[in-house]
Amino acid sequence: MTIAPTDFREAHLRVWALLESGLESNSCWRQMFLDYGLLATVGFDQPFDENDDKVCELSEQLDLPSGVVFGEVRYFIRQNCLWTTDELVADMDNVLNVLSENGRPEQIVDGLLDFSPYAKRPAVLHALRLAVAKRDDANLFLPFLPKNERQG
Repeated sequence: MTIAPTDFREAHLRVWALLESGLESNSCWRQMFLDYGLLATVGFDQPFDENDDKVCELSEQLDLPSGVVFGEVRYFIRQNCLWTTDELVADMDNVLNVLSENGRPEQIVDGLLDFSPYAKRPAVLHALRLAVAKRDDANLFLPFLPKNERQG
């Protein structure tokens, strides 16, 4: 039975219950949602759309329209999966790897620095410089890094 699109409260509860259950029991889901949350945190365009495999899978399981599931997944990520500045700094190597799969070096540097509160930009920039230095493609990032730690 398909829930009428007007019964959004019921759809919301069903989607969130399935997401929470899946995240508790499936490490692959946890990693995917961590990555989605990271991309959303630094302002990348939606890391998925209505045709995403996970959205289609959830839509099928719940017998709900993919547009409803898509909206609920976006809302879930914004409420539960966004990263703090301290988490970004602590895991910058991983952050850079995930973002590099989804954006250009200039977009990555701009996103990380734009997201960061002004007082924490030096720490983000420092962690970013260290993570970039370890990469084989460091030369692609260097032109976009501010010259001065305080400029971040």
